[in-house]
Amino acid sequence: MTKIKPATVSEYIKAAPDYAQGKLNEIRSILKEVAPNATEELKWGTPVMIEKRILFSYTAHKSFLTFMPTGPSIIPVKDELANFKRSCSQCD
Repeated sequence: MTKIKPATVSEYIKAAPDYAQGKLNEIRSILKEVAPNATEELKWGTPVMIEKRILFSYTAHKSFLTFMPTGPSIIPVKDELANFKRSCSQCD
């Protein structure tokens, strides 16, 4: 049986493993709250939030979730993240 590729973020979440669906909806809700003007899309099969450029992406895997903020979204909190390892040339 062929698995249908999600075309929207809602479809992506519905296709995610059962354990992940609630957390993905929670992440989605938080991101909509912190970036109310951002739009959501699937890029490379991954949910992203875009406001002029990609701000955040998040994914579900078989046994874990990922959340990936991009450089522009980290800049406002770069001082709070100073003690963490990160790879963001814009944040230094």
